[in-house]
Amino acid sequence: MGRPKTIETTDLLAIARAVFRRHGPTATTRDVAKAAGITQAVLYQRFKSKDALFIAALTQSAPSLAALSAIDAAKHTPQSYLAVFAARTKDHFRTAMPSILTHAAHPKYGKEMMGQIHRHNRAGEIAAMLVLRLQAWQQAGLVRPLELRVFAHAFIHALHSMAMVELLSGDDEFYVTDAKEMKDFVGMFWHGLQPDQSARKNSRPRR
Repeated sequence: MGRPKTIETTDLLAIARAVFRRHGPTATTRDVAKAAGITQAVLYQRFKSKDALFIAALTQSAPSLAALSAIDAAKHTPQSYLAVFAARTKDHFRTAMPSILTHAAHPKYGKEMMGQIHRHNRAGEIAAMLVLRLQAWQQAGLVRPLELRVFAHAFIHALHSMAMVELLSGDDEFYVTDAKEMKDFVGMFWHGLQPDQSARKNSRPRR
């Protein structure tokens, strides 16, 4: 009898993720084991339950936020920065969305699963990044005084909803990641940030 097939855990999780995304939470450990070419016994040596495998598979490859942190604010006006930030944030959510939707369909969906979803879409981290940038602009007088966290959450929630609509539409032509094409979207939000010109003029230091 031949030796049982071995598989790296990262490869196993990638296969499990594909199976769960294709078939949803109703996919069985037998389905995953068959796709991976291993026995269920080998699978259970790595993961003690189907739920443990399900959560690990769908959160192991949470998208990186490097594309957002790499934006050089010094090369942009606030509006152009927001357009790039918006395009990349929406792209991030589209990448994360299949796992998010699969999590949301889990029959045990509740507080624990909601926590997994929030950790995967990383919306809180994205909001914190944006708030820091807004604070710098506010201190420089480039945006008006307002509740920055409220603005950041509204901005990001709109992008999250846009990503979901695009993904569910199945229309790739509707998939926009070009910062230029985010101009109108950013423009609507910019009206809430744009500083009052007379206030800016009066706040300038006298020579």
